[in-house]
Amino acid sequence: MKLKPEITAPGGNIYSVNGAVPGGKAYETMSGTSMASPQVAGMAALVAQYIRETGLAEKTGLTPRVLAQSLLMSTAEPMLEEASGYYYSILRQGAGLAAVDQAIGAASYILVDGQPDGKVKAELGDDPDRTGAYQVSFTLNNLTKESQNYLLSAELFTQAVEEGYKTPNDEYWAELGEAYETA
Repeated sequence: MKLKPEITAPGGNIYSVNGAVPGGKAYETMSGTSMASPQVAGMAALVAQYIRETGLAEKTGLTPRVLAQSLLMSTAEPMLEEASGYYYSILRQGAGLAAVDQAIGAASYILVDGQPDGKVKAELGDDPDRTGAYQVSFTLNNLTKESQNYLLSAELFTQAVEEGYKTPNDEYWAELGEAYETA
């Protein structure tokens, strides 16, 4: 149960310089991973600069790469599909749409316990005994000198949604095609 992608970035209808465009055009509107990858690289560079300038790596004891990855994934915004009102599958969006402004302004960051690489995702792995029981723990790390209060909630992202599934704000949630009412 490995999860990819890890994050989403703008990649559709990007007006880009592209020296390899057929016909010798210098610019072309393109879409796809080849357009989103430079967006993520640029955001990671900005977050790395922020980490360097503020000394966050030294303060947290994390490498700049791990911290940048955690900040970007911790602050990504899960995306709703407009037509259906449901969240896109995690297999289509990862942590959600990257928001560099949120990453460099974050008051905290998350580390999933057992994920030394800073990826803020719970890869549940195999369930050879087919128990269907999974446990994930995480640590919420404060970047400020002031106390932070958070109200934790959860959304379940799944590959299959049962017909009649209500919107994420209703009292039902779906798990692999089965609807459950929350208490």
